[in-house]
Amino acid sequence: MKKSKIVVAGIVTACAIGLSAYGLPGDQGSGEGKKTEVKNSVITNKNENVTNLAVGNSKVNSGIEAKGSEISNSVLTNENKNVTNLAVNNSKINSGIEANNSEIKNSVLANKNQNVTNLAVNNSKINSGIEANNSEIKNSVLTNENKNVTNLAVNNSKINSGIEANNSQIKNSVLANKNENVTNLAVGNSKINSGISANNADIKNSVITNENKNVTNLAVGGSTVNSGVNLGD
Repeated sequence: MKKSKIVVAGIVTACAIGLSAYGLPGDQGSGEGKKTEVKNSVITNKNENVTNLAVGNSKVNSGIEAKGSEISNSVLTNENKNVTNLAVNNSKINSGIEANNSEIKNSVLANKNQNVTNLAVNNSKINSGIEANNSEIKNSVLTNENKNVTNLAVNNSKINSGIEANNSQIKNSVLANKNENVTNLAVGNSKINSGISANNADIKNSVITNENKNVTNLAVGGSTVNSGVNLGD
């Protein structure tokens, strides 16, 4: 497996960005077909004192979904506070930001979950963080914070309360992740990432920071946990 390539050439141009700017329901898109274009825009999502249930074939989205999108010169901010999301059978849940298979340029993606509980159960998944797998991330800032959050997934499991940017091109960018007072359980086929996962990524002129404080991650069954920075298994 190809390892991630990192070239850090002088501490981040990205800081000066300026803001000119599992067979699960609704799982990662292929990136085929017409892409959503988000240009020169501000998208803000906020949920407070909200309970979302789904059951059956499930899905829940209290966050932002922008899979397979072209995002440029834009700001996407997501905040969930005092929120409970339950999904159950075929499951899913996104209380964070999903931007897999996307082009993210000159933009900011900021996610915050505070006092949030996400359950998923059978086929599971859950993302209370940021997913930007198979993406091009250039001159951008991705920040994720989970505080007082509990994520439970169960049978086929998964959970991401951190940042995922596997198989991505990351240039002149900042990825900053913080989990505080967080509990992630997974069980069954398991997985969990409360850190930063950037397997098989090309990372150049960028800064990656990860902080976990008072965090408990349990995986079981198929297991795997990453509360650090994973640049290649």
